[in-house]
Amino acid sequence: MVRAHYDNEPLLRLAGEIHFDTELSRAEVRAAARVYGDRPPDLVYLPCAGTLRHAAPLLAEGVRQVIAVDLSGPSLNAGLGRNVSAGLRSRVIVYQGDVRDAGQVLPDEGVRMVLLGGNSLGDITTRAGDQQFLHALARSLSPGGVLVFDYVSDRYLPAGTGPETSEWPQVWHGPKGDVDVVDRRTRTCRPLGTSGMALLSIRCEILDQHGRRPLVPAHTYSKLVVPDALLKEQFAEAGLELTNVGPVAEWSDYHRDRIDRVGDLGMMGEPDCWYRAVRP
Repeated sequence: MVRAHYDNEPLLRLAGEIHFDTELSRAEVRAAARVYGDRPPDLVYLPCAGTLRHAAPLLAEGVRQVIAVDLSGPSLNAGLGRNVSAGLRSRVIVYQGDVRDAGQVLPDEGVRMVLLGGNSLGDITTRAGDQQFLHALARSLSPGGVLVFDYVSDRYLPAGTGPETSEWPQVWHGPKGDVDVVDRRTRTCRPLGTSGMALLSIRCEILDQHGRRPLVPAHTYSKLVVPDALLKEQFAEAGLELTNVGPVAEWSDYHRDRIDRVGDLGMMGEPDCWYRAVRP
């Protein structure tokens, strides 16, 4: 499911897709450094790196090398072509594969900083896979190492019991040129058994802005929703001490200003929080 979503070529054609929003990515890296609590170390690990949008900003902040891991080949290739200049590529180690297998490209002693961006914590949507994912992240850290990540958790559940729809104006780089479109996301949710978690299903439609005709087949992806109290327990089981340090807008002037002015960050907006997990 994860690979199918991120390999979805029409989504990569959306001009406003956050994967290609350089200013946003720079602001996220600056905020992540504040959450980390110090200047980023020489080596930073990016699990679920997607289109490598955080790699160049990390290097600009003084990081010497980035290790980026993701399942999606098209996302990594798009990022190498667009987000990492030729002069920086020798400083970015790219591995297409499962984060659970990332030990083969990580140092044996672990890393001091891991940055997991884009609400990627919710991408593994089974209970067993979720726990394996957390343990893999814990193994990647050296003692005293810090995992910094953003997560919406249960704050992006539909307000009522039925579906909830949000829409944004967008530009889609179609095969015949740019088209003004509407990006429509419809969210529904169901409990995941008795686990206390939920599965959020998001249907994405790219529609002609005038006639509202679908331009590409509708696409559905899922996110795992774990409430904060349960999330803290799960991290403790993986050997990590977790703290929710507050909404993204409290850590970034850019986010606060953009939310106030434009409000186009959607589910990545004000309800999104930064988290800090430390391996003792």
